[in-house]
Amino acid sequence: MATDSIHTLRGFSSRASLTLSVILSGICLLLSSCAGGGAKTDNSYGASDSTPEGQAHEAAYHADNDIAMTLLSVTDAIRQGELLDSIDYNFEGILTDGLGHPLYTDIQGAPGVWQVEVTSPESISIRNLYLGDLLPEALESYVTKSLGLTESNLVDPATLMFTDGAAVSAYNFPGGILRFETRTALTPAGQEGPLMTISATADNT
Repeated sequence: MATDSIHTLRGFSSRASLTLSVILSGICLLLSSCAGGGAKTDNSYGASDSTPEGQAHEAAYHADNDIAMTLLSVTDAIRQGELLDSIDYNFEGILTDGLGHPLYTDIQGAPGVWQVEVTSPESISIRNLYLGDLLPEALESYVTKSLGLTESNLVDPATLMFTDGAAVSAYNFPGGILRFETRTALTPAGQEGPLMTISATADNT
């Protein structure tokens, strides 16, 4: 009888331990899913990444070189009939969104570099020099919204000149045209990424 009682107690103890392990595992999974469910990444320019990794990346570089403010200055000058001066605008370095975050990271993991160049007294060009994780559609949306441009400002695609393999869109603004041109390029190692050129030109027609 004593032996039977011992076996019974051991069996009960084993079942209780197994049940407790299952319960604890369930609680851990529930807590883990709740903790992970709140993390979200926003791929829009001017929006903050709420993940710890994103916040660490954002904290690594900050500058006040907002591309939208650069283009706002250019379009205002064109609208007022002013000639563009390379001394005022020519620049090679990192452009950012409104929060000071680089517009892209290159394939080496560094903040992406841009070239701003006055190509004539009435025209300016802005382009990314290296491949990386640039989001052309999101950048176009950010710039046009910042400049107050909507679909009503879109230029008829039939009137645009296209470069082979490039995606092109353009917007009228008072006194000029803002054009976005994006094409896909490859590194020597075969990595793919977008090269984007944004140009603002006086429209004298």
